[in-house]
Amino acid sequence: MTLSWTLTICTYNRPHFLVETLRHALNQTRPPVEVVVVDASDNWEEHRDRMQSEFASDWDNVSLVYAPAEVRSLTFQRNQALGLATSDIVFSLDDDIYLYPDAAENVMDVYEADTDCEIAMVTGLFTPGPYDPDAAPTAAVALAGQETSGMRAWVEEQLTLDSHFVPYSDPVDMGPLPASVQHLNVAPSGLVNGGRTTFRRKFAQDSGWTELLRYYATHEDSDFSYRMSRYGRLVVAPDAGFFHADGNESTASRFLINKIRVRNLLALHAVHSSNRVRSALRCCASFAKFASLYLAIDAAQKRLSFPTVRAYLYGISQIPVFLFMPIRDFRKWYTNMQERMYGDRYKS
Repeated sequence: MTLSWTLTICTYNRPHFLVETLRHALNQTRPPVEVVVVDASDNWEEHRDRMQSEFASDWDNVSLVYAPAEVRSLTFQRNQALGLATSDIVFSLDDDIYLYPDAAENVMDVYEADTDCEIAMVTGLFTPGPYDPDAAPTAAVALAGQETSGMRAWVEEQLTLDSHFVPYSDPVDMGPLPASVQHLNVAPSGLVNGGRTTFRRKFAQDSGWTELLRYYATHEDSDFSYRMSRYGRLVVAPDAGFFHADGNESTASRFLINKIRVRNLLALHAVHSSNRVRSALRCCASFAKFASLYLAIDAAQKRLSFPTVRAYLYGISQIPVFLFMPIRDFRKWYTNMQERMYGDRYKS
């Protein structure tokens, strides 16, 4: 079974990253049939013209859809891009993700082997550097020697997406991976980081990204992959290398970022949870755990104002507001709160 794949990218004022992301995608051993870019920049037409000119010969074989953002928001832009995509599989990448040359081929091998569509999402691994045929010809080579000490490995395990995210319901045991893919180098995956997301488009059309998280959408990737897990397995293909060029230029403070993180999680529970008492207890336990953990981390990194600790303690204090206060239109209320607190960052 041969499937097609579309690359979708949401961007905002970063053509220097976008051009490199497109270069790596178009140079894949298995290139996309379609590229969809949703650009929130005021001068999006200049960026479109540059991309059309820079890769003029590639657009003879690859369809380019370059559209202005209808709403300047990551979740809205990703849903807009999803609506424009037409392929079986979508690679939804940040605008600073550089694929290893065979990343798409390795990912597509998994989807095509899964003829019963039991797998909803496939992700690769972030590598510590960009593709280098001499130093790191494969993702496995790039990651070789990256083992960490026992204590550091434990701390990193506590800080994964799965650890930060509090599910709205009890997880379902999906059992072993489908027999059709067990001959491939794949493994079960936890929640998927938004920078290395690929999925079956037909499942995502029923799920999409939660537009409730309109500004600084922390937890949008955890929420998306958690809800996608209702449709099928999430797996990782370790041979697929993704390099994050780390173009995040946010000037938000650590306290604000983590305050948004806890607010977003509580807002997601407010709209998705079927048992708010259970959600309150789970969120309280999670926030207390992270407050304790970051008490040591903030101190070790000489952040003596303890910004992350304060953010999680703030989260505990907000549980009654988000989960039990009677709010007539919660979605509108939370959108307005985001607009007041940090919407201006997306209007400049």
